[in-house]
Amino acid sequence: MYTYIHMKVFYTAAFSGKEKYQKHYDSVLTAIEATGVDVISPEKGNYKDILTKSEQNRLAKERQVHYEAIRKGILWADAVVIENSQESFQLGMEAAFAMLSKKPVLCVSIFEDFSEKIVNPYFSASKYNEYNIDEIVSEFVQKHNKGHLSERFNLFLSPRQVDYLEKVAKNEGLNKSEYLRDLIEKDQQK
Repeated sequence: MYTYIHMKVFYTAAFSGKEKYQKHYDSVLTAIEATGVDVISPEKGNYKDILTKSEQNRLAKERQVHYEAIRKGILWADAVVIENSQESFQLGMEAAFAMLSKKPVLCVSIFEDFSEKIVNPYFSASKYNEYNIDEIVSEFVQKHNKGHLSERFNLFLSPRQVDYLEKVAKNEGLNKSEYLRDLIEKDQQK
């Protein structure tokens, strides 16, 4: 029996697109919040709360509060949602950082499905509109909330089995635990 922990999502969008795309940014945020997850986001204005006051004071002198709050927000989150109708170098960096941190990323745009260009086990994308955004976000949250587990299981393996597990996991770009969970998920889907 697995115990699920309340899921945390970091949501971001390009500041340079706020004037043109704010209503879309808001619809994505509303769809995320409707799933019942905890959300921190520059769009909500609560993303700097993740920094301590001393961090904020120190970083303010270096004009890095915004970027450090985003970095820590991504690390805090279980998953990341990016509205990318206004493409941005910074959003690309944030998506890459999230994937390198092994966080599932959903990238949505009113123009394009970026999964046709970017292939990564932590990346998914969709072209959306006002009629399907709720379903897209809900499916993403449901899929990744299932994988958010709190139960620990110990397992003894022979050295030969550990060597094999390390080899196949590395070939898949996963650690050993992720590889075993992936095998179980695939078997359950049969």
